[in-house]
Amino acid sequence: MLNFVIRYLSIKREVKVKKRFLTLFVVLFAAVSTQTFAQLVTENFDYPVGDSLSAHGGWVGHSGFATNNILIGSPGLEFPGYIVTGGNAALVYNTGQDVNKTFDSVSTGSVYASFLLKVTAAPVAGYFFHFSRNPFNTFDFRGRVWAKPDGANYRIGVSFSGNADTVFTTGSYNIDSTYLVVLKYKIEAAADDSVSLYVFRPGDDISNEPAVPHAGPKSTTGGDLSPGSIALRQYNAAQRYIVDNIRVGTSWVLNVVPVELTSFNAVANNGQVDLSWATASETNNRGFEVERSSDNVNFTSVAFIDGKGTTTNTSNYSYTDKVNAAGALYYRLKQVDFDGTFAYSNTVEVNNSVVTDFNLFQNYPNPFNPSTSIRFSVAETGLATLKVFNVTGEVVAELFNSNVEKGTVQIVNFDASNLTSGVYFARLTQGNNVKNIKLILNK
Repeated sequence: MLNFVIRYLSIKREVKVKKRFLTLFVVLFAAVSTQTFAQLVTENFDYPVGDSLSAHGGWVGHSGFATNNILIGSPGLEFPGYIVTGGNAALVYNTGQDVNKTFDSVSTGSVYASFLLKVTAAPVAGYFFHFSRNPFNTFDFRGRVWAKPDGANYRIGVSFSGNADTVFTTGSYNIDSTYLVVLKYKIEAAADDSVSLYVFRPGDDISNEPAVPHAGPKSTTGGDLSPGSIALRQYNAAQRYIVDNIRVGTSWVLNVVPVELTSFNAVANNGQVDLSWATASETNNRGFEVERSSDNVNFTSVAFIDGKGTTTNTSNYSYTDKVNAAGALYYRLKQVDFDGTFAYSNTVEVNNSVVTDFNLFQNYPNPFNPSTSIRFSVAETGLATLKVFNVTGEVVAELFNSNVEKGTVQIVNFDASNLTSGVYFARLTQGNNVKNIKLILNK
């Protein structure tokens, strides 16, 4: 219907009254769609490092004024499966300025606020995040998210509106690790709204709302409101909270990645790594960047695999990383939407063993047309040659003639565009070691 309206509006000779009516229809349609389906807040703190948060993005100081402003820090936080859009992070690091950001008030259903949290020092008990009204006021703080020390770790809690009703998670969380926190405000018809808290560790399933919250629900008679703002609070000079990628919406699915990844595996295979993964459904999925690391900290993109866009069918993917490296390797997927948002998968580890034997691996693909890849390894460091022969024993190509390091896998490409279909042989030679494989060119 909307496409029809847009085409209709493009006809220049239409009567102005009709054009005005249809334009109004489009505006109203967009407004309804935004109210019903759109995210209420998406905040990735993509502002200059060192700036005050209250100078950007509609954030307003409401307490503490210009004392110890909440600043922008770098880098931002990441969490497997959670939508991120780059940017930096907010440093909730002191006592002083508190800030808020308003959004369209919600009076029915539920409101979810999710964010990434990294605590870098053992906290003093207090709350640092909450909902309020629009316009914001300094009296109605609902859904207060707390942190308190638990030995060398800390726990996270929630209260509806005060301090006495705070309930904390049964499990504790590590300093300097990133977690996904989701605060839910449920609006009831009677005066008994409730709040619940969910805290996820890397590797947890975040695709669906858990049946039981990790803290709460907490409710009270009276004191209900229509959530229309969020706030960050600084309450102690010793607090060190990094907050990033805040998302506020009216359903759980708006706050997590729209691609349901069901598996991701990595297997070492003769000096290369075979990666495979599957999705149960996809929405707006442009594709996957395959990233590799040798230290599980610094990742490099090694390939991009196109996604299926939007589908409710199961999809299977694979990629072979012909990496010339031994030891522990780490892989993750960066799922990218068409709108540029992205999310990371869990990281998988594989031990790519050192190759110590003299070997010429079967080419892939085989049969081929017109090119194929050939891998080989050697038992000792030294000169090696790789040549291709026809059935009469004539050399038709020399693919490699150089020194090779022991423990590495060499990968060469054979382009047979100038040869006719038939059977050929690749021969690897190093000293007295010789090995052959059969190649089939099928044009």
